[in-house]
Amino acid sequence: MSNKCAWIITLGTDDSPAQAAAAQVSAYGLPPQGQRWSTQAGSWMASAQEAAQANAAVILLTGDMALYADPAIRRQLALFRLALQTHRQSVVNGLILATSALPALPDGPAGVLDDWLVVTDNRWMAKAVARAHAPVAPAWPARLGLHAQERLGVWLEVHPDPEQIACGALLGVSGNNAGISFHAVGPAGALPHKTINEYALQGLKFDVGALAFEAWAVQNSIPPKQSYFVRLENEPDYLAIGTLPNGEPDDVHLFKMG
Repeated sequence: MSNKCAWIITLGTDDSPAQAAAAQVSAYGLPPQGQRWSTQAGSWMASAQEAAQANAAVILLTGDMALYADPAIRRQLALFRLALQTHRQSVVNGLILATSALPALPDGPAGVLDDWLVVTDNRWMAKAVARAHAPVAPAWPARLGLHAQERLGVWLEVHPDPEQIACGALLGVSGNNAGISFHAVGPAGALPHKTINEYALQGLKFDVGALAFEAWAVQNSIPPKQSYFVRLENEPDYLAIGTLPNGEPDDVHLFKMG
């Protein structure tokens, strides 16, 4: 595989912040590649594949920071990040190069992008190089991955308790008219070729605060080297991940996409 690179994402049409960042990080020995972010639905899928092929090891977000307030953009960036990590089988950190004040984001559950560093000084290049060669794993209580292909669709890979044998698995989606159309259990890291779902449940509905979730679940005993895979319809704003002891949903971990 090629040497690691920094993947620079530009929000908006002004490429000058990205060009400046490329020159700065290149001087630190980290080759830059990247893209202008497309808001077209599903375009993050091809972007993640391209970034993985380039061996993108850290993400640099530049451009019009006002656009970062758009929930759809943050959701797409979260899906991109999960897909890229799954392609690379490695954590990929992000740095937000804030040339202006970041917009205030709404409160809520932990977000998939919450661990991205906001940097405002000229020492960010050293941080980018460090994160590229020694990424810091996010403190997520559940394992998250994402497999996206034009033909097979978009699949979330989760494990509700990645260090233990889970008593079943449940995944719920909320927002953006998202739904679930299939689920499976199999070895972690790749979509399973076959599955035996034990006591499968579909169309579970529950509320967490003001959020309404639709969920699917299984009661399979899931060891750390296996995962629960769920095919998504549309891109959810929120995820709920939990176990299913005795056939009833247990406490769930909430994730905000973006």
